[in-house]
Amino acid sequence: MPSFSPNNSYVVYTSYSGPDAPGELQAWLLPPQFTYGKQSPPVPLALPNLWTGLGDPSTLKLSNPDFSMAVTFNPPPTRASVTLKLTLTGLNAWNTRPASRAALRSNFLAFVAGIETAFELSSPPLLVPGATAQIAATLIQYLPLPLGELLLYGCGLETGIGTGAPASVDLRPGMRLRSEPSQRQYLAPPNQAFSAYVATGSLAWHVSTNVANGTAVQAFDAFLGTIAAPQLVPPQPPSGPVNSLIDLQQSGSAFRHHRLIYPQNVIAAGAPGSASASTNVQITGAATLAALRSNPALTATFFGRDVVIPEIAVLLQLGNNANPESVYLPVGTTVANLLERYTTWLPVAQAQRVVSLSRLALTTNANPGAVAYFTVQFAAPNALVNDVQAFALPLLAGDYVTIAFGSPS
Repeated sequence: MPSFSPNNSYVVYTSYSGPDAPGELQAWLLPPQFTYGKQSPPVPLALPNLWTGLGDPSTLKLSNPDFSMAVTFNPPPTRASVTLKLTLTGLNAWNTRPASRAALRSNFLAFVAGIETAFELSSPPLLVPGATAQIAATLIQYLPLPLGELLLYGCGLETGIGTGAPASVDLRPGMRLRSEPSQRQYLAPPNQAFSAYVATGSLAWHVSTNVANGTAVQAFDAFLGTIAAPQLVPPQPPSGPVNSLIDLQQSGSAFRHHRLIYPQNVIAAGAPGSASASTNVQITGAATLAALRSNPALTATFFGRDVVIPEIAVLLQLGNNANPESVYLPVGTTVANLLERYTTWLPVAQAQRVVSLSRLALTTNANPGAVAYFTVQFAAPNALVNDVQAFALPLLAGDYVTIAFGSPS
C-alpha cells in the first residue's frame, strides 16, 4: 500500500501492492486525491452544465459495483443548477489480481455505454452531445491504474500481446491519424525480384467532432465533416476499401465512434497483394459504444498495405524559458521515449528538475467543472531516488512536458 498521503499531484508509484495481493509489487499511477482501498476521490466528482434542460433530470442516475452517477439540484431545476456527481467505489479499482482487473474493465465499459444509451441518446436527450465522453474522461483521471492499463482506459488500446487477439484502439477527437500507404512497383524481367510494395509518404488525417445534426459524430477532417458528404459513384459497399480520405467521409459514413483493428499478419512487400481483412488494417464504426465492440455498423479495410498510426497532441517545452510547442506523438509514447530523443541521461535523482510533466484533470475544489494542470511526480514524496520504471509512463493528449538541461556555457 502507498506509504504516503496524496498531495494533489499524480504519483508514479513503482512499489504499489493491492489489498488483494500485498506481496506483489507493480508500477501504478495514483490520482491527485485518493484513499487507498476505498472510494476515490473521497469527495464525489462534480460535473455541472451537462443537462440539456429536457426531460426529468432526477432520472440521471446509474450505478454498478465500481462506478456510480448521481444528480443534485435545487428545484426548480435549471441547466446551471443540475450537477452530476461521479464516484469510484473502490471495489475492484485498487486490486491487482487479473479477476479484479477484468471486472473493473467490464464495469467501466458497461457504465459508460449505459450513460450514453440511457441519457445522451435518449428521446428527448437528457445530456448534451459529448457528455458521455466527458464523464468517461473524468472517471479515468481519478482512477488508480497500473501503467500498463493507462492506454486501455485512455483510448481503449488493446495491444494483443499474449492474448492471441488482434491489436485495436479507439479513435478519439483530437487524434491525428498518420497513414503510411505503399504503392506497388512493377519491374519487368530480369528485375522482377524488385517488384514490390514501396513506401509513398505519409498522410495526416485529423479526427474531429461534428454536431451539426444535434448528435456528436466523428469526422476525419473538420471541413469535410462540415459540408454535405459526397456520394461515391458508383456506390461502394460499407465494407469497401479505404483508398483515401474521401472514402471515410462519403455519404452515410458518419458514426459516433470508430476503432482501428490491426492484423496479426501482413503480406510481405514482394508478395502478391491481398484484400483480406486478416492482412490489412481495418476501421470499424458504430452509433453507440456498446455496438462498437459487439456489432459495428461499419467495417472497412485500408488498402495499399497501409499502416495507420493514431497520434496525440502534447505540449513540449525545451528549456525553462522557452515557449511550449504542440507536437504529435504516436499513442504509446512514454516519457522515456520523449526524453531519449534528446539524451541517454536517466533522471534518477529524486530532486531532478530536468524533466517535468503536468496532466489535465478535473479539480475537486469549490469551482465545479473546472480543469487544471496537476504535477506528475515520478516517485513517492518520501523516496530518495526515482525508479527508472516511472518514466515508462505513457503520455496522454494534453500533457505538458518540460525538458530543460540548462543553457550551455
